Amino acid sequence: MRLSFGSAAASSCRIGPYQVSGVPSTPQPEIGVAFREPSKYSFYLKTPLRPLYTLITDSSQFADFPGPWPGPARRCPPYIPYRRSVLEVSIRRYTMITEESGFNFDPKFEDPEKLKALSRRGFMGRIAGGLAAGTALLSMAGKAGAKPPMPEDHLPEPDDVAYWNWVADQFIVRDGVSFMNTGTRGPSPAPVHRAQIAALEGANSDYKSYTSYVYNSDFRKKMRAKMADYIGCKTTEVAFTNNTTEGMVFGTFGVDMEPGDEIVTTNHDHSSGVQPINLRAVRQGTKTVMIDLSSPDFHPPDSPDALLKAFEAAITPRTKMLSFCHINYGDGLVLPVREICDMARSKGIITLVDGAQPPGMLDLNMHDLGCDMYAGPCHKWMMASMYTGFFYVKEDILDRVWPTLYSGPVNGLSMYGQEPTGFAKIYYDEYLSGASKFELRGSSNAPARVAIDAALDFHNMIGPAAIESRNRYQAVRVANALRNMDGVDVYSSPDPRMSAALVSFKVSGVGTRDLNDMLWDRHRIYIRNVTHDEINWDANRTSMHVMVTDAQTDQFIGAVEEIAKEKRL
Repeated sequence: MRLSFGSAAASSCRIGPYQVSGVPSTPQPEIGVAFREPSKYSFYLKTPLRPLYTLITDSSQFADFPGPWPGPARRCPPYIPYRRSVLEVSIRRYTMITEESGFNFDPKFEDPEKLKALSRRGFMGRIAGGLAAGTALLSMAGKAGAKPPMPEDHLPEPDDVAYWNWVADQFIVRDGVSFMNTGTRGPSPAPVHRAQIAALEGANSDYKSYTSYVYNSDFRKKMRAKMADYIGCKTTEVAFTNNTTEGMVFGTFGVDMEPGDEIVTTNHDHSSGVQPINLRAVRQGTKTVMIDLSSPDFHPPDSPDALLKAFEAAITPRTKMLSFCHINYGDGLVLPVREICDMARSKGIITLVDGAQPPGMLDLNMHDLGCDMYAGPCHKWMMASMYTGFFYVKEDILDRVWPTLYSGPVNGLSMYGQEPTGFAKIYYDEYLSGASKFELRGSSNAPARVAIDAALDFHNMIGPAAIESRNRYQAVRVANALRNMDGVDVYSSPDPRMSAALVSFKVSGVGTRDLNDMLWDRHRIYIRNVTHDEINWDANRTSMHVMVTDAQTDQFIGAVEEIAKEKRL
């Protein structure tokens, strides 16, 4: 797309894939709009895109940028990928009515009015408004479609308030709501939400063209490569799933075992990882060995070595697998994954890691972790849509892990006992070349896969290392403040090797569910509790992710302090 401001003497800069020429010092009468290249999400549009309107604008309409308007000497803000497709969808008759869509949308937390501003009614209704139309378009590119100017070699500092406020503005969370439960579900930023809605619209309006694009093009290959790069593995080592649990089931049941063989886990793992182990024990006679992490000595432990020793002590000659969380969801404890996996590998034991929390929270590298299998979600800290996840299997054990939900060729043969030919051969050759064999399990939700792709672009635009740094910074602020309050116990470790962005705590004299309700009713702060009476565990948990601003963090700290003080009086 090219925006021509009509002044040859004026400066120029790039906004993502758009070239903006002649940024004027005074408002100009007209801006011509034309698309430079089709979006990869224009597959469902039945007619070519073309200019439909004129706009009036000036640089003051980028007032949302934290910093001065980017001139020729400054780096112009890169776009958030997929914003271009939103514009294309918005100006064609095949427009998704996003404010009416409930897909991956919770009205308790997310604001349809924010969606409406960029939807057909909200956006197109302003097109005829001259100056208002220009404001609508450029505010879309500026507030929710571009990154603030900064040097190419610079990562945003974790305490850069203006920058992280800008990131928080990319979400459609309702004004006044502090969303601090990403550990359960992460709200999608606007471009990710819209990418999925656009894909869903395409699937329903022109399914033939849509499937040709999604299934018969390089889209899935590029997306797999992007995911592999994001989690630090080979493209042949990652499969897309619907959630973490699906990957945990694949890993638990996929490895051959004999009756009496043992799988070691902990009583602070999630039931979605433990119950498949228990089911296999009942069905096939394997044995579940449970490490007890309920002792106060583990909340928090003195060092990672205490955890490593607990796992080592649970191993017997019959141990075939260690299955454990990378980060415990109840107390936020980060386990020493590399050390546990190295120890297990030295004994010939397979490792399966429940990664329900780290993807999107931390800058991950599967090869550095050293695990054999790793299951993770994309709908929490990665902030893609619901029903998205991945399953990593280390290349050297791929042939030892059976797909337990499967519809592809068996021994290279079709259901008729013949080798696949033609398109089927091309299709199956791709999917049988690595971990993608775990995707041969029937129909999948392709629009949700598109949301994963958009979420990866959103994370990569900011940078996984910058996101981890910000998350840790916010969590340390919260944990330190809570530790300094009378009547508040903090269970998260102060050791950065054993803590990340989940903070677990309890206010004396206040029920954990009661605290949830008080924070919501008084301040619209949304956290959760994790309660398991069987292991004497009851604590509140807050998740610190990029949609949480510094002001919201301060509000949360003040709110907890106020409640704790009330209970002391």
